[in-house]
Amino acid sequence: MDEKQLILEQYRIYNDMKERFIERSFAVNRFLMVLTAIFLFVMIVVKMLFPTAYPLLLALEFFGIAVCIMWISNQDAYSTIIKIKYNSVIEKLEEDLPKAPNQDEYKELTDKRSKKRIILVKDIQKWFAILLMLVFLANCLIDGASAIFSSFLNI
Repeated sequence: MDEKQLILEQYRIYNDMKERFIERSFAVNRFLMVLTAIFLFVMIVVKMLFPTAYPLLLALEFFGIAVCIMWISNQDAYSTIIKIKYNSVIEKLEEDLPKAPNQDEYKELTDKRSKKRIILVKDIQKWFAILLMLVFLANCLIDGASAIFSSFLNI
């Protein structure tokens, strides 16, 4: 194998690794989304059936907040790793190739982004996770206040 073929093979391997890494990121995000939905569903059911089960409700809300925080940090971590580990390495490999498709794709994306706002899937997932975390947090504050208020009334 000559040097150009070796660089091309490394480039292909890194692109494949990047794609698998992105797929794994989406799989983890789907898992955390489903887990959050389960906590939200159980919280709603418990509120409907047992509205004064404050310890159970607070536990569900705390776990919901924790999963949302993990979801947000997971998205940031995967995004950073993809940018640093894969994109920078691929761009360096492209310096030795006649064409640089990754750099061309990035340039095209930034040109379109400067013309109009493009919301990427990652951004939507992150805002969705933040919104769900705020829902859990609001419910936690309401249920915590209700638990404190009801304990004062029972005294």
